[in-house]
Amino acid sequence: MAKGDKMSTLKQQVGKLTISSPIMVASGPLTDSPDLIKKAEDYGAGCVSTKLTLLEQPIKGHRRMYAVRGMYTFNPSDKRNDYEQGLELVYKTKQITSIPVFANIAGPGGNTEGWIKIAKGMEEAGADALELNFTCPNMAFSKTPDGKVAGAMVGRNPALMKEIASNVKKAVSIPVFAKATATNVDYMLSAKALDESGIDGIVTMGSQLGVPPIDIYRGGRTIMPNVGLNSTGGLTGPVNRLVALRLISNVAMNTKLTILGGGGITEWQHCIEAIMFGATLTPICSKFLWDGFEVIPKMNEAILRFMEEQGYETIGDMRGLALKYLVPSDKIEAYDVLPHFDRAKCVRCGMCLKIGSCTALYFDEEKNVRVHEDKCQYCGLCASLCPKKAIFFPRYWEEQ
Repeated sequence: MAKGDKMSTLKQQVGKLTISSPIMVASGPLTDSPDLIKKAEDYGAGCVSTKLTLLEQPIKGHRRMYAVRGMYTFNPSDKRNDYEQGLELVYKTKQITSIPVFANIAGPGGNTEGWIKIAKGMEEAGADALELNFTCPNMAFSKTPDGKVAGAMVGRNPALMKEIASNVKKAVSIPVFAKATATNVDYMLSAKALDESGIDGIVTMGSQLGVPPIDIYRGGRTIMPNVGLNSTGGLTGPVNRLVALRLISNVAMNTKLTILGGGGITEWQHCIEAIMFGATLTPICSKFLWDGFEVIPKMNEAILRFMEEQGYETIGDMRGLALKYLVPSDKIEAYDVLPHFDRAKCVRCGMCLKIGSCTALYFDEEKNVRVHEDKCQYCGLCASLCPKKAIFFPRYWEEQ
C-alpha cells in the first residue's frame, strides 16, 4: 500500500454498530450523567460505556478518588447506580445524543435471571449494546453481606461467566460484550469461556486491584484527604498500560472476540498500539478524568493524520499488525549490536553513565560518550534512558 494516497477514515462497523472513532469513553464517573455523555459526543468520542448499574447493591459505594497525573488514578470506593437510576441514565442519554451507548451492568452474582432482567431493561431503555461487568465491585473479591457472590467473584469463575453471557446473549437483540477481571485469574481461561458463550466481544483490562497511597509521616494512614480508614481499590492509568497490551494481544491471538482494548491510554500513539495488538476500540478513562474531553479532537486528528501518512485506509488495516512479531521468549531474535552515538544530540549530561548495571560506557578526554566494546552486553537500556535520544542501535531487521 503506497503511503499518502488513501482517503482514511476513523469510522468503522462494529457488528451492528457504526462508530465514528476508535476512542471509547470507559465506564466510570465520566459516563454517569447524560450531560457528560453529550459532552463526550460533542468532542468526538466514538462511543461510551455508562457508569455501572447493579440490580442489587452488594455494598454502599462512595465516590472517593486520588490521582497522580501521568501515573495512576486510585479509588477505594465508588458510586454505582441502582437499577432504576441506570435505566433513567440510558433513557435520558438517548434522548439527547446519537452516540452508541454501551450499558455497563451487573446482575446479582450467579442469578442468571437477574442478569437477563437488567439486560432486557437496558435494551428497552435504548442501550445500543451491553457490557456485562464481571470485574466490579472489585474491592476485596468479597461476597455480599447475605452471602451472594458479587462482581469480581463472578469474574473468577469462567464457567459461571460463560453461562451468564450465553443466556443474556440469547435474551436480547443488541450486541453483548463482557468485562472480565484480570486480577488473580488466568485471564485466557476467562476469555476462552466468553468466546465459547457466543457473545460479541470482550472489554479487556478494566481496573487492577491496588493498595492505597499512604502518608509515611502519619504512621501509614491514607494520604487521601476525604476518607478515614482506607481499602484496596481500583487502580487505572498508565501504570497498567503494558499489562493491558499483553491482555489485548493474548485475546487477539487465541479467540475470535471483538476486543475493546483499553488500559493506561493517554496518547494517540497508545491507541494505535492497542489496535495493532488487536483492539477494535480503545476505552479511555484516566486521561479524560485528568484533562477533560477537550483532548479527544486532537487525538482523533492525530490518529487520522497517522493513517493517511502511513497509507492505512481503515482502522481494520492496522488491526493486529504487531501480532506477527510477538513470539515466545525462546524465539526472540537478539542482535549483538553496539550502541551508536549522535554527537549533535548529545549534551554530555552523563545520565547514561549512571546506569547501575552497565560498566561499558565512559567519557573520553573531550567528554564524548564512548563504549568499551568488550564490556557491552548489548542490552539497549542506555538508548531507552537517554533523555536526548542521542544513543541508538541500528535496526538490522529493517533491512530484511
